[in-house]
Amino acid sequence: MTSHDLRATNLTLGYASTDIVSDLDVTIPDGRITVIVGANACGKSTLLRGLARLLRPRGGEVLLDGTSVQDMRSIDVAKVLGLLPQTPVAPDGITVGDLVGRGRYPHQGWFRRWSAEDDRAVAAALEATGTADLVDRQIAELSGGQRQRVWVAMALAQDTDLLLLDEPTTYLDINHQVELLDLLTDLNRASAKTVVIVLHDLNLACRYADHIIAMKQGAIVAEGSPREVVTAAVVTDVFGLACEVVPDPVSGTPMVVPRGRHHAAREVVEALA
Repeated sequence: MTSHDLRATNLTLGYASTDIVSDLDVTIPDGRITVIVGANACGKSTLLRGLARLLRPRGGEVLLDGTSVQDMRSIDVAKVLGLLPQTPVAPDGITVGDLVGRGRYPHQGWFRRWSAEDDRAVAAALEATGTADLVDRQIAELSGGQRQRVWVAMALAQDTDLLLLDEPTTYLDINHQVELLDLLTDLNRASAKTVVIVLHDLNLACRYADHIIAMKQGAIVAEGSPREVVTAAVVTDVFGLACEVVPDPVSGTPMVVPRGRHHAAREVVEALA
């Protein structure tokens, strides 16, 4: 994989008359897995859309290798940066094979037709996501979890150096969530692919991220390694959640244990007994 510099400076993004992200600076670590976390409506998906050139900035800019993405052709951005949005929509009647094949469009051109390389990329993406047996099925016939894995396959088939995924574990059971995050980690370690993921599960974020960005009300409140970012104080500030942060017994990374109103500390229970 080729190294790339993806960053935003003084970035402001929004919809209608409302700014969601304001005057934000961020640099995505090259060749690492970055996970963006935060409460609902904090600006995570908006930031990802801005980085992927799907949302035009109201202020500031997004730079890819020093060039504003707004000044680049869509196809040139797509050759470097792949995106799985939060709620992708498939054309009516399209099959799994056809949808995943659309991930190869940035590699086509006036004089380049479908090739054996495209076949290999699609087959590898289907195999990696466990969707090869669905290739002739229509998207509308699939379960939510199957559809999500097919969309991930399309993003993988695009074969870009940077991959942005907005809540890719949505609709997936816990087994497929772990399989997908393991797959993204394999890709990162094998080829230094830069991966940026929006996740809601803090414990999975801590297990798989090299770098975590924590957002609140359109701003970055903390970023760094999981151990630097995921503390009880930051979780309480960002999510309003009283919790304990302890070592994950499997990975040793931070693990968030919510307190909740119905689970008093053991010493309190014993004192009341």
